Amino acid sequence: MDIKFEKDDFKFNVRSSCIIKDKSHEHVLLTNMRAVEDHEAFLLPGGRLEILENSAEAISREMQEELGITLDYKLISIEENIVKDTKFHMIEFVFYGEIDSFDQIKSLDDGWDKFKIVEIKNIADVDIRPQTVKKLIQQDNYVGITHNINYDWAECNEEIRKMNR
Repeated sequence: MDIKFEKDDFKFNVRSSCIIKDKSHEHVLLTNMRAVEDHEAFLLPGGRLEILENSAEAISREMQEELGITLDYKLISIEENIVKDTKFHMIEFVFYGEIDSFDQIKSLDDGWDKFKIVEIKNIADVDIRPQTVKKLIQQDNYVGITHNINYDWAECNEEIRKMNR
């Protein structure tokens, strides 16, 4: 059972996600954001934690289920994603992992999630939620754990929206 609840009009959930880069740090794997229909928008691959499952167990399970991969994962950030208009609050544990080759992934389209390999040098032109994750992707080294509070999770940068029309 996923860690999520709804009370009145409020929604809350907890998610583990992962920045998966190739060994050369030139590419990153993203997944489609199904709630955005007017252009391509992306999240990090991952999913909700289950009751009594810790964030590290969740990212290992999610990456195995969705992608068929097992990597070494390192926690690099905790993201609090809040959308006041829709009364949505999500805590996201962001991990980092390197993959020898994206050819190891069983499928980039499992019928529900669609994954895309993106060149990091072009990441500024990609709509990624939350925006703080884009900055994490651009880093080469991860020291410590960052904490970000995001109110832009459901919003799109207008420049990106124009590019994708």
